[in-house]
Amino acid sequence: MQVNLVLSGGGARGFAHLGMVKALIELGFEPKAISGTSAGAMAGAFLAAGYAPDEIVELFIKNNFFKMLGGAFNKGLLNMDKMETFFQSSLPSDFESLKIPLNVNATDILTGEVVWFNAGLLIKPVLSSASIPGLFKPIFYQNKLLVDGGVINNLPVEPFVGSPLKTIGMHVNHVGVIRPPSTTWSVIERVFELGVYSNAEHRRKMCDIYLEPEALSSIKIFDYQKARSIYQIGYDHVMQRRDELLSLIS
Repeated sequence: MQVNLVLSGGGARGFAHLGMVKALIELGFEPKAISGTSAGAMAGAFLAAGYAPDEIVELFIKNNFFKMLGGAFNKGLLNMDKMETFFQSSLPSDFESLKIPLNVNATDILTGEVVWFNAGLLIKPVLSSASIPGLFKPIFYQNKLLVDGGVINNLPVEPFVGSPLKTIGMHVNHVGVIRPPSTTWSVIERVFELGVYSNAEHRRKMCDIYLEPEALSSIKIFDYQKARSIYQIGYDHVMQRRDELLSLIS
């Protein structure tokens, strides 16, 4: 069954997207188009380039993705230089060279608007979509100052409104109930999570199928060392709903 995939942001929790996609493919779903933001834009770019889900996880681990994020500081903000080099060596240079059509969104902090990309150069839009404000330098591209797309739209389903294909929304930011935050950073992280969860909530109704692994609520944004276990959480979530999903195909 051919489907559209919508991949949310979520930092390290984005590895769950890859586990979910692996399970969906095994069940007979075929991704024909992808829309992603932040971590979902990164996962979506590699999937659209033709990488298998498990291959992507191992590629990120092999290249020590967590250290890549902290390559250098500039006025207190992390830059993405090493990540950009990694993406340039692993992905096509433009959207048109991808094997599956891809949409990514970022936020222009000058205008407060969502900016969509699906043509032209690939790497800058993907990095812009994942530039978490307060942690990464905003990226100046096409006369816009861009940060994480999840700030305004963390479930970018809009490109598929009216599509004849079923749309599967994959959200990796289950809020759940947590223990009282003990540090300033943990408070900020929680507030950011609540914000992106809130702006995705009404968009779930625009999806034909909605996947949100509850087990991810205990995973932090930068728990990249747990990549394989996060991947497994995503895979298991889909397989637990196997009968429900297969009924859609039949």
